[in-house]
Amino acid sequence: MALPGISELVSLEGECAIVTGAAQGFGAAISRRLGEAGATVFVADRNVDGAEQSADRLRGLGYDAIAHSVDIADRDSVEALVDAAEERAGRVDILVNNAGIYSNYYFAQMPPQLFADTVSVNVVGTFQMSQAVTGRMMADDQGGSIVNIASVDAFNTSAEGLSHYTTSKHALGGLTKSMAIELAAHSIRVNAVCPGAAMTEGAIALVTAGAPEGIDLEAQWDGIKDRTPLGRLCDPDDVARAVLFLASDMAAFVTGAFLVVDGGILVQPLEGYVPSSGH
Repeated sequence: MALPGISELVSLEGECAIVTGAAQGFGAAISRRLGEAGATVFVADRNVDGAEQSADRLRGLGYDAIAHSVDIADRDSVEALVDAAEERAGRVDILVNNAGIYSNYYFAQMPPQLFADTVSVNVVGTFQMSQAVTGRMMADDQGGSIVNIASVDAFNTSAEGLSHYTTSKHALGGLTKSMAIELAAHSIRVNAVCPGAAMTEGAIALVTAGAPEGIDLEAQWDGIKDRTPLGRLCDPDDVARAVLFLASDMAAFVTGAFLVVDGGILVQPLEGYVPSSGH
């Protein structure tokens, strides 16, 4: 039997993808790569103007992109998005759960509502979005692919002031594993991409806005870069390429996997990373 060619394996022609949090950053980059591979992409975000601008850029490149509002913490909003995607494309084949929130706040001073809101968006929102999409996927039994955007914080906390964020990403890792085992019988693959630190628009806004007293965000980010073996921060397109792999038939036998895209920061020595001289 002849093996499918690379172009066939990576092609998403005829498929529909929803990408949440797609107005900027990782989500915008992911939408671009999925559109380039041939998918109809629903560029979904609470920031409707940003989603429209992102979709306009994709259409300017010749890709099929539709902007749509979504609040992943609101089930009615989630269902409306899935309904719109199905009306346009017939079914949703790919869901990328990228939407999430991030902030720095020391544990001892953290308002309980900030902790609850972070878990609500990053975990409950992903759960709601996934449940809405996979319910439709299971109904027609044609399979599908879910890619959750987690973080290196699914394994270790990356800095001080992230107890709420790190907790949510650990939980997202558990959700990914549970979904993978329960949905495999329906040929729905569930995987996670775990990026390292990236200077996205959201990160820039966070750094420039400052942080609670005692947290030096600029020093944190500079320190992450210095400790990264590949010597740079993550680029949004690094994450987009990983998502394309997991969403496509290139990863047809991959489920429950965590694809780390961090330049090697998680494998640095416990005693502290010292950049190599190259010898």
